[in-house]
Amino acid sequence: MSYVDSIWDRDTDIVHVVERDEKLGRVFREYPARYVFYYPDQRGKYKSIFNTPLGKVQAKTHKEFIKEQRIHSNHQLFESDINPVFRCLEENYLHKDPPKLNVAWFDIETDFNPELGYSTPEDAFSPITAIAVHLQWLDTLVCLAVPPKTLSMAEAQELVKDFPNTILFETEYEMLDTFLDLIQDADVLSGWNSEGYDIPYTVNRVTKVLSKEDTRRFCLWGSFPKKRKYEKYGKEALTYDLVGRVHLDSLELYRKYNYEERHSYRLDAIAEYELGEHKTQYEGTLDQLYNNDFKKFIEYNRQDCSLLDKLDKKLKFLDLANTIAHENTVLLKTTMGAVAVTEQAIVNEAHQRGMMVPSRPHRDSVETQAAGAYVAYPKKGLHEWIGSMDINSLYPSVIRALNMGPETIVGQLRQDYTKAELESKLTKGASFAGSWEGKFSSNEYEFVMNKDKVRSVHIDWENGETDVMTGAEIYELIFESNKPWILSANGTIFTHEFEGIIPGLLARWYKERKELQAKLKESIKAENKIEAEYWDKRQLVKKINLNSLYGAILNAGCRFQDNRIGQSTTLTGRQIVKHMNAKINEVITGEYDHVGKATIYADSVTGDTKILTNDGDITIEELFNRCMEHSIVDGKEYGVWSPDKVVGYNSFEDSTTMANISYVMRHKTKKKIYKITLSNGKSVKVTEDHSVMVDRDGFIQEVKPNEISSKDLLVCIKR
Repeated sequence: MSYVDSIWDRDTDIVHVVERDEKLGRVFREYPARYVFYYPDQRGKYKSIFNTPLGKVQAKTHKEFIKEQRIHSNHQLFESDINPVFRCLEENYLHKDPPKLNVAWFDIETDFNPELGYSTPEDAFSPITAIAVHLQWLDTLVCLAVPPKTLSMAEAQELVKDFPNTILFETEYEMLDTFLDLIQDADVLSGWNSEGYDIPYTVNRVTKVLSKEDTRRFCLWGSFPKKRKYEKYGKEALTYDLVGRVHLDSLELYRKYNYEERHSYRLDAIAEYELGEHKTQYEGTLDQLYNNDFKKFIEYNRQDCSLLDKLDKKLKFLDLANTIAHENTVLLKTTMGAVAVTEQAIVNEAHQRGMMVPSRPHRDSVETQAAGAYVAYPKKGLHEWIGSMDINSLYPSVIRALNMGPETIVGQLRQDYTKAELESKLTKGASFAGSWEGKFSSNEYEFVMNKDKVRSVHIDWENGETDVMTGAEIYELIFESNKPWILSANGTIFTHEFEGIIPGLLARWYKERKELQAKLKESIKAENKIEAEYWDKRQLVKKINLNSLYGAILNAGCRFQDNRIGQSTTLTGRQIVKHMNAKINEVITGEYDHVGKATIYADSVTGDTKILTNDGDITIEELFNRCMEHSIVDGKEYGVWSPDKVVGYNSFEDSTTMANISYVMRHKTKKKIYKITLSNGKSVKVTEDHSVMVDRDGFIQEVKPNEISSKDLLVCIKR
């Protein structure tokens, strides 16, 4: 069994956990809250990630715990702020598989007041007229509705008789009461933009129509939904967090785990893009539809809910969040944040090594700006030489290579020269990112690598001491004295005498991802779709973990935040990219220069590629120009409101369909281009990492251009 949700009761000092078991169903457990912290003690039996001895303090109650912290307030404390829920989950559920959740997708429709208009979720003065609920574990869609006053109950029943599990009510009271009964066995409740609308509106209507006491039925353990304010579109909004029964907004899940920007996040637009389906179309207002065409109104409500279920079955983002939560022993709702998941993963790794982590420091302000990645300018025109490169997992690899972590920092070259240069550029109007343009390291690092004997640099050691040395002297100290030290391009000195917690965690994640990817390939080869989906999801979790860590350690809310690590990662990454560019130029032209004669050129088709549309064969460039509106976002050009439709292919259903174009995007690229020529003489040009669908031994699979063999059959549209 594994957990669904958990709460900590401070009054009883109990951590309540609700589990989901395939045989037993919902199971409730109670664990005594563990109140533990550590403090520096030379005779202590425990040790910190800094390898210092620690003493342990354990209290039976939360009040005693706070009292003990005050007593030891003159010490640096360790783990005094770890959430008792996370501690409980780590101690009891680490390495356990996530449960199969009972998920209820829902969508509400509300009435319209001719004098006041549509009500807001905060006020919710208009009745709810319909609620569609898809109970995914039963694969059943239920629609609850109150017919308009223009229809008798008999007339309304006749109109909806063809819709299964559609239940009509005389009053909103009865409908809401039935809805709350309907979701009782649900572990997760989710809707599209339900955080901003469906949840707060429904909770507030239940309060008005039934009672505040009835809102407990949204939750477990007799809890009330927890009111929460948040910012949306620059304004303060109100929502509710459920307790025990988890609420996750499917729109926010899509935003988080879909790595491509969408021009519209309306359900209709996303359903069209992902499924090739639409919401039920109607003319006029939804209020007019409700009063004048009740049958289509019910169809509209049911279709919205059905689309949510179909999107989940295709994308499996909720499963992904569930797996991430259990891999790192956090709550499902925690996965929607940016820092807590990664932080808890690091805490768990430290505990596996028998080490304790520091409590989150109290900081008035913290520096989180760091130099970003290196982006080369494209070279226009024709080029004789074209080189290509791809650095695998650059930032995680840099962190591992330099053994970066808060406990491995030995010292920092004080950046007096670098800051002076950057401030001079900033005063002349440059942005922070612009001030780093053309720089691949701190000036102090360059002094060291050039063995500068003139300029002196301060070294601020972690033990509080400071030395002043020339670049040449620092070079000798780090590289010629047999000390186990590494210098980052930021001028941060790390030790490799022992493996840091964060590098060790990244190494394990990277190794595990490779193993999972191997199992994924085996499943694909065996044509086992179910196993392939399982292993694909697990490897994706590792990828997300790997890519999230760098951002977390630069976030001011993370206990491991250290700008020295963040900027050491990016600047060392710049140095690596610069060297690789220069090396490619050297291999091709004989000249070691990162902006030399060879053009570093990486998943697109070229603009002259022809695409089959409803208007015949049209090139990508023509498709872009035919769009009605154009915009530039992050250096990429987008064309939207296209009048054309293009053919898409579904490998699992072995079918093609004409679909609308959400957008056409074009951008300059530095990747290698392959020309794939078919036996019929037709060809297509794609970049080196573009996906190509081939039929290999009777099984359709995705390959890269350089993996195509002469025996493969390229998947084409049958004319």
